[in-house]
Amino acid sequence: MAPVVGRQANNQDVFVWALSQLGGSERAVDVEEIFIKCFELAPARLGWRTHPEIPDYKKISKALQSVEAKTHVGLIEKTDQYHRRLTALGINWIEANRGVLESRYGGAPVIASTKSPHERLRRRIRESRVFSSPSPSLVEIAEILECSPASVSSVWQSRLTQVEVAAQALSDNDLSSFLIRIREVLKENGMAI
Repeated sequence: MAPVVGRQANNQDVFVWALSQLGGSERAVDVEEIFIKCFELAPARLGWRTHPEIPDYKKISKALQSVEAKTHVGLIEKTDQYHRRLTALGINWIEANRGVLESRYGGAPVIASTKSPHERLRRRIRESRVFSSPSPSLVEIAEILECSPASVSSVWQSRLTQVEVAAQALSDNDLSSFLIRIREVLKENGMAI
């Protein structure tokens, strides 16, 4: 029996879908091609934490291992050390789930895992009162950025960079706008950051 497509985005579905997109029903595809395609389909999930523009091969490799041994067993076959292709069961699974896979992974950016530090930071900021406040206080900003109002500028810069990286990784314009507002408040408080 074929596995059900996950209710939420997951790396294993991305891997099988990427193999399908690369013609894995007709030919054996090099795993490196599949890894790159996975990253293209879900960069927010499969990029490095500190450099989200770079694919994290460990995450994708872990997805491959899971597909082969746990979650999607029987959907792909290993033709040699470096190549995979869809099995008949895998082709049927793709066809049965094509609508969900296309809507989830075919075009729109795939959301980051809830375990992602970028996603955790975004959620913490969005759930705070500071996010919607037109003029948050320095104390409130420090609290949401997990530093002190008296922190040295390098600490402040580090926290702001974390927000900037998260906004870029998640393609979140609201988070970018929040960062601009925060920088303005810091500048008004005499902080050269």
